[in-house]
Amino acid sequence: MSFTKMRTLLALALFVLSLSALYGFAQSVTSGDLTGKVTDTSGAVIPQATVTLKSTSEGTSQTTVTNQSGAYHFSLLKPGNYMVSATTANMSETRRSVDVQLGQITSVMLSLNPHGQNQTIEVTAEAPLLQTENPNLTTTVDEKQIALQPNPGNDTTYYAQTAPGVVMNVGGTFGGYGNFAAFGLPPTSNLFTVNGNDNNDPFLNLNNSGSSNLTLGANEMQEVAVVTNGYTAQYGRMAGVQMDSVTKSGSNQFHGNANYYWNGTVLNANDWFNPRSDTPRPFAVNNQWSASFGGPIIKNKTFFFVDTEGLRYTLPSTQNIFLPTAAFQTAVLNNLTANGRGAEIPFYNQMFSLYNNAPGYANFSPVSAAADPKQGCSDLTTLPGFGVGGAPCSLFDHASGTNHNNEWLLAVRVDQNIGNNDKLFGRVHVDRGSQPTGTDLINPQLFNTLSVQPTDDGQLNETHVFSPNIVNQLVASGMWYSAVFRESTPVGSRLNVLPYNSVTLNGILSNLGGTQQADSNFPQGRNTTQYQILDDLSINHGNHTFKVGVNFRRNDITDYGNEFNAYGTLSFSNLTDFANGLLTPAAGNTYAQNFTQFPRNPLAIYSLGIYFQDEWAIRSNLKLTAALRADRNSNAVCQTNCFSRMAEPFTSLNHDANIPYNQAILSNQHQAFGSLQAVVFQPRVGLSWSPFGRNTVIRTGIGMFTDLYQGVIVTNIEATPQR
Repeated sequence: MSFTKMRTLLALALFVLSLSALYGFAQSVTSGDLTGKVTDTSGAVIPQATVTLKSTSEGTSQTTVTNQSGAYHFSLLKPGNYMVSATTANMSETRRSVDVQLGQITSVMLSLNPHGQNQTIEVTAEAPLLQTENPNLTTTVDEKQIALQPNPGNDTTYYAQTAPGVVMNVGGTFGGYGNFAAFGLPPTSNLFTVNGNDNNDPFLNLNNSGSSNLTLGANEMQEVAVVTNGYTAQYGRMAGVQMDSVTKSGSNQFHGNANYYWNGTVLNANDWFNPRSDTPRPFAVNNQWSASFGGPIIKNKTFFFVDTEGLRYTLPSTQNIFLPTAAFQTAVLNNLTANGRGAEIPFYNQMFSLYNNAPGYANFSPVSAAADPKQGCSDLTTLPGFGVGGAPCSLFDHASGTNHNNEWLLAVRVDQNIGNNDKLFGRVHVDRGSQPTGTDLINPQLFNTLSVQPTDDGQLNETHVFSPNIVNQLVASGMWYSAVFRESTPVGSRLNVLPYNSVTLNGILSNLGGTQQADSNFPQGRNTTQYQILDDLSINHGNHTFKVGVNFRRNDITDYGNEFNAYGTLSFSNLTDFANGLLTPAAGNTYAQNFTQFPRNPLAIYSLGIYFQDEWAIRSNLKLTAALRADRNSNAVCQTNCFSRMAEPFTSLNHDANIPYNQAILSNQHQAFGSLQAVVFQPRVGLSWSPFGRNTVIRTGIGMFTDLYQGVIVTNIEATPQR
């Protein structure tokens, strides 16, 4: 990085930190703003009018005065319902109910009547359809819409699909990762937050989900804001959709709910292929529930809210299973004895016992070589009477089985109004679940694979009003989660039955050790600890709203690389070698086992974002936003020097075949990358214009945006030997 860039970033960081020392921190992805003008009945603006904003649920209030243009502005407000009122000398008070939404700037015009006329009370039941105050393209889903919108599975990321420009990631269109994409950017460019806490998996930049692969918690959500174009600079670090969620809180009234959802086999159609193979409809059942309760601990002061949700389902699995016939098994054992390989017979008996005890073995049908040359063992030349024109070697069934997922969560939130100028809340959330990673239809008790995936996270949010024109917020958060994939049975129990991770026969017979997902590279996954501090300050000055903020996130990751193969993988390329007991590498048969010096690798990455922004109301219908954001993504660090990388850029390497690998590859590296762009500067300018009134808005903007790099890119740990 050049000296000029370093000096610019340092100056910007010192400016932000100096403001933080004076005013504290804030995070605007958890809040909304309220703005407007105060006029008389003729439309003339009223300077120095007193405007009061009162929370209808918590009873707190704050006051400001209008500027010379008659405008007022309340910044960094907790989403919810408020009563805004205005008054001045010789004029009657006017009040209006308003709904402040997450990620939106709501505009409310107040008109004052002369004294002696009736007080005006206007009630706004719905939020305005258009947000005209900045160039952002934001779709807000409120509490009522969350409750009433059909949402199979109650996945909170589902609400993004209601936003313009968002499309589902169907059939692996975007590489198979992520739920949705927007405006051509991949799902790995999306950022998810809950109360300001990043809720992304740092490996793939996807939404962090529990064992069900769903991000549960819809019953706890108060509002969700889907920002598909974010020209204001508090949105950063990812270039795609920013999906911000805030959770419900208690109020002066007790409130709660309870829901139960059931879906079972009888409510779903059978798979089209099952009737054609006389396979019955697989058993499936889903039970999902949620319940919440909240209210006051001390009226107008302290409030609580508790939410619990859960999901249990039976996951059906249908697979094409091929098992050896009894005659083929007998012929193989006799052939091994005749060829002097009787020492291998106990192992073959172990394999055949597993095949013979597969559920529904009696329902399997023989496969002839004429009907299916591969599964009919047409390449078998060793055993007389089998193969083309002979007895079948295998049995087939379009078999079905089940596996089970269970997940539940508990969230507790406490809000404290320290005073009208100080509001604090803390939330703790735990999620527990066990994922059915792989279903084996030969011996599910032994070869099913699973992942126990616990998550703990919490946020602490403090909002302070220094003056009617200076407001800031602080969010400090932490998260820990584990997602380690492994066998469901202890190693000793598996070794007693099958002394390998898996045995494969080139698809001729079904794999042993995982018919749906082989166990050869388990355990794998990671444990992740995340720390985050977010900080935003808003200053209103005339027709300008200045915002400055900092966002810091660090992830410490323990990576279980898939380089370690506990028992080894045995693979036969054809039935002839299998029948002869020959493991001949020249014929494509292999026994492989991996070893590594680092089965678990400690990695660390961080990101730091700083921004400054001016939102300028040039006229009442014309708003300009100018911002500069700078992001620093750290070099990934491995504390055990476990990275390997090219000694030079690939295009600069000498590709002579006689040069050893160890001259082209640097091993035992502490950092993942040789060089990084130290700071990414992102200037942004946006304009919103309402030339024909508030029912029409024209938005335009230009800016630069950047992504956090994916942790998965840097987890290609040093190569391990094979045997």
